[in-house]
Amino acid sequence: MINVTNLNKKFDDVTVLQSIDFSVKKGEVVCLIGPSGSGKTTLLRCLNLLEIPNGGSVTIGNKALSFDGKSPSKKDIKEIRSFSGMVFQGFHLFPHKTVMENIIEAPLFVKKRKKSS
Repeated sequence: MINVTNLNKKFDDVTVLQSIDFSVKKGEVVCLIGPSGSGKTTLLRCLNLLEIPNGGSVTIGNKALSFDGKSPSKKDIKEIRSFSGMVFQGFHLFPHKTVMENIIEAPLFVKKRKKSS
């Protein structure tokens, strides 16, 4: 589950995201579409805290964060990222690993799961 309420992001004097509200239910598939420069990637980066929003709140899984001008803690960032994943537009696999090793890297490293599970 993802809930976004009144999310805002500015870069200097440029407002990229303003008052963004949406919810995604468990199992629901949502697509972001729009022209280049409309804020799609910035929104995704804000959800994964690669960019810190200037205002609003985000809930992913059972972790809720509000953004009021101060940066979230490393613990908060790690926790919210444990409920999400992101594939970058120009994704690159680790060349020294097989496809399967690339796929299981995140669950092994982030979730501390064993290869057998």
